[in-house]
Amino acid sequence: MTNTNAMSDSQESALMDEETYKVIEQQFGGTLPLPESINEELLAVSEDKIDTCNNIYIPLEPIGKYRKLKEEEEEIYYPAPELFSTMLSDEAFTGQLNFQYSLGTGGTNQDWLYSEALDKVFIKMEKVLPMRFTWEPPMSGLYLRTAMVFMLEQYRSDPVKRCHNHMAPTNPINHNIDPQRIKHVVHCVNHASSIYQERNEHLSILTPLCTPEAGSQYMPVSFKFLCKNSCASGLNRRPTELVFTLEDYGGTVLGRRKLLVRVCSCPKRDRSKEEQAESTPMPLSKRKVDNVVLPSGKRMRSSCDMHVYKVDLNIVGKDNYLQLLKNAFDIMAGQAARTGQHEFFKPYMDEILRKMP
Repeated sequence: MTNTNAMSDSQESALMDEETYKVIEQQFGGTLPLPESINEELLAVSEDKIDTCNNIYIPLEPIGKYRKLKEEEEEIYYPAPELFSTMLSDEAFTGQLNFQYSLGTGGTNQDWLYSEALDKVFIKMEKVLPMRFTWEPPMSGLYLRTAMVFMLEQYRSDPVKRCHNHMAPTNPINHNIDPQRIKHVVHCVNHASSIYQERNEHLSILTPLCTPEAGSQYMPVSFKFLCKNSCASGLNRRPTELVFTLEDYGGTVLGRRKLLVRVCSCPKRDRSKEEQAESTPMPLSKRKVDNVVLPSGKRMRSSCDMHVYKVDLNIVGKDNYLQLLKNAFDIMAGQAARTGQHEFFKPYMDEILRKMP
């Protein structure tokens, strides 16, 4: 067969071989016209798509459609849940992949300390907490979701955010922080691919997990905290914990682990104080009620004045105003803890928070 059209080498290489052409010509009869845009629009033809025994031609999908599907497969998309119900659950489980974590080294200095008695970490603000995560088998394609939540059930559904002072744009700590991360108390410091998400005011970090490096049995992930538990308009002295969930591409929770965390100025002092309070039994005289002895560690609900007083004052100075609100909040928070009347005090404490500038 002689072709009188002049073609370049690249055009000639794009055409099918002569044997394939004869099979198609025999199937359809006549001469098969070839468009100029054969590389983009023509149905791809290969030898393995021609059944020479039955003389049947099986066309592939157009090249353009194939490329589009390929691009869609490579596009990374992770559907974040509308509600962080996985963070509100109290149940911790390892799952079929035996999801586990451990703390890294370096917890013996003044930056952070771990209490085995409390299973709790005490750490300074802006200091790094190294952690190690494992799952079996160590396959890729999984995600680690990290969120800080309030430990007490009555505050469990409240979002955990930084206080107004630490979130202020003028605060030097925020000069190099992405505005989308400004509300987050917890930051991931060693994975730039982490995604900071917010749904219904609840905050979390989504970190893609890969298989551990050769010779390693874990995936290292480090965190930093940019607010304290004692801040009045943020964590408000409420105990907090980190919730880690192992998830797949579709958001299915494959495992959940938790770690109590307190962000403070003096980890050694606060750890000693909480460990002592946990181990010291209450005096017997305070555990007797109508000749009934309460179990050790159970506190009585003391009575207090439950009358609500309305106060209308003019305060000079913003710092004085904030200090007054903070003192009022702390007093009621202490009474709520001592009496167990959390639901009674909560509306009035929330009202104070709303007045915080």
